Amino acid sequence: MKTVVVTGANSYLGIALVERLTQMNISVHIVARPKSDISRLIQKAPNVNIHNYNGKQSSLEKLLEESHPDTIFHLAGKYYREDKPEYITSLIDSNITFGSQLLLASLNSSVRNFINTGSYFQFSGHNESAVNFYGATKNSFNEILNYYSSLKKFQSTTLIIFDTFGPDDWRQKLFQAITKAIKTNEVMPIPAENIPMYPVYISDVIDCYILAAQKLASKPNEIINKCFAVRGNEETSIKEVIRIFEQVTDKKILTEIGAWPASTREIKNIWRGSTMANWSPKYNLAEGIKKMFEAHNEGY
Repeated sequence: MKTVVVTGANSYLGIALVERLTQMNISVHIVARPKSDISRLIQKAPNVNIHNYNGKQSSLEKLLEESHPDTIFHLAGKYYREDKPEYITSLIDSNITFGSQLLLASLNSSVRNFINTGSYFQFSGHNESAVNFYGATKNSFNEILNYYSSLKKFQSTTLIIFDTFGPDDWRQKLFQAITKAIKTNEVMPIPAENIPMYPVYISDVIDCYILAAQKLASKPNEIINKCFAVRGNEETSIKEVIRIFEQVTDKKILTEIGAWPASTREIKNIWRGSTMANWSPKYNLAEGIKKMFEAHNEGY
């Protein structure tokens, strides 16, 4: 792995991946839309190569022609929790059209390995139907990826991402809401206490991406055309996450159950899936939360 392309590089996960790849002295090229905010990425990886995507196939073909990557890490995607008519076009454009253009551009390029990013929202428990329209678009792209992979111009695998957490996270998600509640002593609204989770510390997730790239290069038959869960070893819940935060920080967290609206289709039996051989999280939930606060140097 000498030269790679990363899509979705301005996301929390994307920034962490690009930072790791640059630390490994790998030449990293990113795809960015003209209005994308990449300021956080530039702070972490100032020497990254930036290529603009104008919505056309030709811009991706130009990117691959100029960069000659051996591997693509496809992290780009749009997420909406609820299904609304005004979200449909954006979800299809980001989660299906863009990725399909990238796959088509890859057919006649130097790309040999394609690592796709999925979501556990693609599976609503044991029946494995999508949780929402977002999950359905991710499933649709998986089918398109399988088709292009069958042409044997490149090999691919998909990592199914669960809840991620770590330092420098600006996303409005559970771990950030808990951190804010600790700082402000405000009551934190939650939809319910028993919502299942498999949170994973950010560096463990990045380890799995790197391992996937290494396996595609050296032992592809182990992982090609397969999906792997990137999750914690044990199922937990919002209630347990809050308890561990209290234990690690020695702070009481006040919550109001039901004050945060529940999704119209909450996951009750979370899909587990198989993890990739030779990968498991280095940090359990308590260790990850402790590392997160140590990195922030908050002094709790």
